[in-house]
Amino acid sequence: MGQPARVAPALILVGVSSFLVLTALAAAAYPGGTFCDANAPGYEFWGNFFCDLTQPVTQRGVDNARARSLAQASFVCFSLALVPFWWVHGALLGGRLGGMVRVFGLLSAAGTNLIAWLPSVVSPRLHAVSVFAATIPGLLATLFGVTGAFAQGNAGEGRSSPLRFSAWLGALSLALGSADAAYYVYAIAVPGCHIFLPVLQKLAALSVIGWMGTIARVGATRGAR
Repeated sequence: MGQPARVAPALILVGVSSFLVLTALAAAAYPGGTFCDANAPGYEFWGNFFCDLTQPVTQRGVDNARARSLAQASFVCFSLALVPFWWVHGALLGGRLGGMVRVFGLLSAAGTNLIAWLPSVVSPRLHAVSVFAATIPGLLATLFGVTGAFAQGNAGEGRSSPLRFSAWLGALSLALGSADAAYYVYAIAVPGCHIFLPVLQKLAALSVIGWMGTIARVGATRGAR
């Protein structure tokens, strides 16, 4: 097993762990306020979006510089973790599907990094563009990755293989991510308080994080590169 095969899965775990720690610190520093309730105290896990932490000011106009810096760093860590994640996933699949996973996955990683630097308070339109720049390639990479992982399972990997298990997590991520994206489009078209949108975002994020951890484990075991 070569050096890249050992390093890439570890980078996924380091990046995801850093994202979680920095996001928790940013949430602790957040002055409060959601799109539905500007006076809400502190950060509400199911009521706030991740990108709320990147706003220069909260919904009620309170300075958010401290939380913003931490949140921007967390987004950078997550986008960097996506690079080895998609690379390892593509290597595990191989062939044309693996190449498509890598191409669209890397585009999604770049789009994810943009979200932190283009908050909706600064420019709602550019924020939406950055969200879709991350989401659309990410959903395509997920679709190709899930298709390839299930195909390998049916071709001899075995129904209980770790890669097939990752395919189920990927399918869950695809379903939740698609629902979140569709709801986001609706929220743009019909502005207002959409209480289930941040809930969907968190569920999709938790699913993706679990999926990334599983791929890191499979990649470390097989020495994907």
